[in-house]
Amino acid sequence: MNTLKTVGAVGVLLGACTWASAAPFLSISSQGAAAAASAEQGFLNAAHSGYLTETFDDNAFYTVGSQAGTITSSVGVGSFTSAVPGSGGLCDSGPYNCNDGLAVLNAGASPFSGRYAVSGSNWLDSMDARQMVISPAAGFNAMGFYMTDPNDAGGRLSIGGVDFSFSDIFGSALGNGRIFYVSLYDASGLGDVSIFSNNPDDGYGIDNITVANVTEPGTLALLALGLLGIGLSLSRKSKRNR
Repeated sequence: MNTLKTVGAVGVLLGACTWASAAPFLSISSQGAAAAASAEQGFLNAAHSGYLTETFDDNAFYTVGSQAGTITSSVGVGSFTSAVPGSGGLCDSGPYNCNDGLAVLNAGASPFSGRYAVSGSNWLDSMDARQMVISPAAGFNAMGFYMTDPNDAGGRLSIGGVDFSFSDIFGSALGNGRIFYVSLYDASGLGDVSIFSNNPDDGYGIDNITVANVTEPGTLALLALGLLGIGLSLSRKSKRNR
């Protein structure tokens, strides 16, 4: 079975890669609001032709607390789908039903603790979905977003068929209310990204989802500013078999 190659810290990765064969590229900030904000700024600085950011704060477009199988960005970032719903947790409490899909929440509408808005009042909540699929708009090669309370029960990101275990990319910092900034880059353009949860009654929130185009390799160094977590370079041939 082929295994993922962990190159090391971001600085080492940027110095060691052959960019013609390195895709996708994933970076995770250190845990904490300051580190995550620094990582977001580095990502925005790397966007060479503008970017789109979805904050979920347009209450004329979103009905806070209303669930849907697929939620489409009001600013054109892409769409978010509850591909496999959760069950049995707080998403089945009060007015909510896990099977009804994702929801834009704020502090007053949320049944959860540990998930929160990064800017403004609202965020997109997984509602404990066992699989959420992010389908970014076409024409972009990079995406970044905040992730709060990233699945205390464990989980994984799947990018182009390659899996990244939460325990590997976030380490042991998976306690309630933790926050990270996640950056993704693929030279050939982004495809769907799936976020999987191990348990049906645990989840996470995401906010400030940005799609952009960045150049390689020099501008990617800017993307990595503030990122003290793991950098991973993956060959397209190096896919992990499930």
